[in-house]
Amino acid sequence: MAEYQVPTEEQIQAALRRLTSFQLRRAFYEGLKNPLWVKPLADAGAFSSPPEPEVGSDGTVSEKYWPEASYLNLMAEHVPAEVAEVLGSLAGSSNSWVRRIVFSAGSRMPSAIAANLKPVIDGWKVSGYGWRTDPRDLVSFAVNLLEGGETKFGVSFANKLFRPRKDAGTDGYPVTELKAHWYSRGLPRVTRALGGSALKVILPWLTLYEEKERSIGEDYDHSGYGRFEIAQGRNNHHEVQDALIDAVRDAAVEHLEREPLAAWAALNGNSTLIVRRISLYAVAHVLGRQAAEETVNAELVSVARELMLDAKSRDQLAVSDFIRLLQALGTVSPAELDPLENVLASGHVTERAAARLKRNLCDQSESDAETQNEIAQLERHWRHRVLAGVGRELLPSILREQLDELDAEDGVVDDPLRPTLKTSGWTGPNSPMALVEMVALEPMELVSQLEGWHDKGDGWGPRPSHEGQARVLETVITSNPQALAGQRDLAHRLRPTYLRALLNGWEGAFKAELDLPWTQVLALIADILGHSDASDFPVESGRFDDDPDFTETKKVAIRFLTHLASKASDAKLSEEQLSQIANQLLAAASGTSEWSEYVGTLGEESEWDPLMVSLNWRWPILLRGLVNLVGLGEDRPWHSRAIEALSDQLALDDPRGASRAVLGEGLGRLFTHAHDWLVESLPTYFGTHLGSDRNQQVAMTTAIAMHYYHPDLYRLLSDPMIAAIESADKVAIGWGNDVSPQQRIGQWVVAAIIRGHIGEDDPLRTEFYTRADPETRGEAIGHTAWSFMHTEIVDDAIRDQLANLWDERVHHVKAHPEDKAELKDFYWFIRSERFPASWWLPRLLEALELDGELETGAVAKLGGEQRRLSFSFPNGCCVWAFSGRLEDPVDDHRVRVRLPVGKHRALPFPQ
Repeated sequence: MAEYQVPTEEQIQAALRRLTSFQLRRAFYEGLKNPLWVKPLADAGAFSSPPEPEVGSDGTVSEKYWPEASYLNLMAEHVPAEVAEVLGSLAGSSNSWVRRIVFSAGSRMPSAIAANLKPVIDGWKVSGYGWRTDPRDLVSFAVNLLEGGETKFGVSFANKLFRPRKDAGTDGYPVTELKAHWYSRGLPRVTRALGGSALKVILPWLTLYEEKERSIGEDYDHSGYGRFEIAQGRNNHHEVQDALIDAVRDAAVEHLEREPLAAWAALNGNSTLIVRRISLYAVAHVLGRQAAEETVNAELVSVARELMLDAKSRDQLAVSDFIRLLQALGTVSPAELDPLENVLASGHVTERAAARLKRNLCDQSESDAETQNEIAQLERHWRHRVLAGVGRELLPSILREQLDELDAEDGVVDDPLRPTLKTSGWTGPNSPMALVEMVALEPMELVSQLEGWHDKGDGWGPRPSHEGQARVLETVITSNPQALAGQRDLAHRLRPTYLRALLNGWEGAFKAELDLPWTQVLALIADILGHSDASDFPVESGRFDDDPDFTETKKVAIRFLTHLASKASDAKLSEEQLSQIANQLLAAASGTSEWSEYVGTLGEESEWDPLMVSLNWRWPILLRGLVNLVGLGEDRPWHSRAIEALSDQLALDDPRGASRAVLGEGLGRLFTHAHDWLVESLPTYFGTHLGSDRNQQVAMTTAIAMHYYHPDLYRLLSDPMIAAIESADKVAIGWGNDVSPQQRIGQWVVAAIIRGHIGEDDPLRTEFYTRADPETRGEAIGHTAWSFMHTEIVDDAIRDQLANLWDERVHHVKAHPEDKAELKDFYWFIRSERFPASWWLPRLLEALELDGELETGAVAKLGGEQRRLSFSFPNGCCVWAFSGRLEDPVDDHRVRVRLPVGKHRALPFPQ
């Protein structure tokens, strides 16, 4: 601390005189870094009076933030003795910030100094350790004491945190100082810190829990009920019971490795079923490992033998653990299983269990003989399962014969080690905090709420969940993007569920054109993308209630960056911020992790088209971001790097085609801002006139579906479109299934013709009108006429060119009557109201002449062979066109026109 100076008395007093408001105090203490000010400030009384909670007239309790706490917490590692002395003087304070800092600072002090805080902490046994106190700091404080040699205080404090007790408010069921989530996360740390005394300290906690859970009675033992396997807990819950079982298991394994007989004495002294199951697992685990390493401990083998012979080990709920013990013994030596025949002959149903079964079955009105038969069947099934689980290769010969007989009579046991009990449930997306309450929180308070709330995890009913709270958070951030201003290290403090909601909220605020805290936003995105996919937070409740990892959060982060890059010109971002966005996208594209996640989930997209897949996986979203970076212009410093990264990523295998859908979607940007690269790469990504593979077809079909016709793009894509027309196989579609690729190509061909961009010698035009079927050709020209109906202005020249094209196609049909389907959509020429009746009426008759079966949505069959078309128009005209054989062959077609008064002169034939 040579760079710091001890302040003078005058400096201290001058500073304190200037701290005339809360804002000034906060700015001063949060900015003060000199540890040598702690004692002088304390001597001047700066820390003597933290604000006490105030109770309002409506009974609500409010409490002001105490900025001095942040300074003391920061200085704990630099001048621990001085900070401990200050904190020791605050025993009478009810301020929750004080209590939070005592444990936060105490966890980072030398343990001998931290132990001096015992009088203060003991004074809080009744009032509690403070609702703001971070549970992780409570655990760290205990670990600090235990690892630093303050064992007596450390064990005492650990008992306070982890020892189950009864509480009147919970109907006598067990409660602990720590909530289940923090209990399950903190207990392994304490177990390790306890070292050799862990089993002695923790085993009574498990027994107490089971007793207070009422799992143990005079004539029953259901301890550990619902814990399917000792090796691992239930994935979707973080129960106190699971944490205790895990801790006792780990402590037992470690103790059995060192002192098998002493460890077995401690375990065997506890008669509960769950402890016996843990003993079976731990002995089997250690013995199996020693056998593999050829370092078998004879004392451990004797413990295993004793376990095999003990009737308690054969309980129905312990069958899989019992089998694993037998497997481990047989691995040491098959001769160790010689006593197994007598063990199995003794059965697994004890006298007490049999009496209970008889009582239950008699209650169901079963006779004594039926009851005995039920018990015999249970014994037979258990015996069969044990033999099958141990395996033929380890069994003595006589037991192998018994297994063969049981397999022949009852069938093979498929999975003798399967868990016997499973439950499932759901948790609704409801928030534990209402929107109006969350909006009112200060940034620090909001982070504290998100850090501190945990799903209780019973799994039933529409209970609050992390996902529910995340949705409220997203709404808050969308309306107030500064709601977490100044809060740092959020990527490590908050669950991925909340980080995802935070980014979604900022993206929503950005779209609403609100000002974002850009420094915080970009720093958090960098932290998220730099984080591993694995989360430090265990999942609470079901899979839809809490993100299991960072997969979704990273996807949202990349999507946000991609969106920012696409809207950079409108976002008022500085060049520095744009550079950060570009660098983050390029960093994400520097390896193959995003691609690995994409190909690793192949099959999850169901029947989605490639473009839809590209919107829902990180890798194609990242590629879209690179395309957007390229689209920011060739003068940008990252332009060449973005093209290079895009090329590298596109070189990776894509079994879904999503990358090519992104390429087709971004064709316009690439054509404008990476023209040379695009032209050079076109045969690779879009194909040639000689043919194209599935991904090339996805790129081409997405491009023509996502872009309006443009002459330059038409020329660019002509060869791939020719390949699609000539393809004998079904062409892959990048987006949408309502219009075929051939139809879309036809629409582009018609658009090019009517604009005068191509002549009759155009290769694509020739291929389309030669190879496309008549229905597709008719849909292409009909769609263009339909589009006129949705266009405010149609140039006369374009309209006339479409009319000329129609006449050209009619001429073709006259020469090739089998192609009459080309005329099927003439209705849209009339419905568009872009063509005068003097043009369309004779052509309608001509179409009816060429196709007597002409039917569209406006055609209705009348009777016999007669057909009728009916068109009504806003100007009052109504036209019926009849087609069919009449008696007079000259009058095969008749047209009736009903006109309002004064309209008949518009037609070139008599009224």
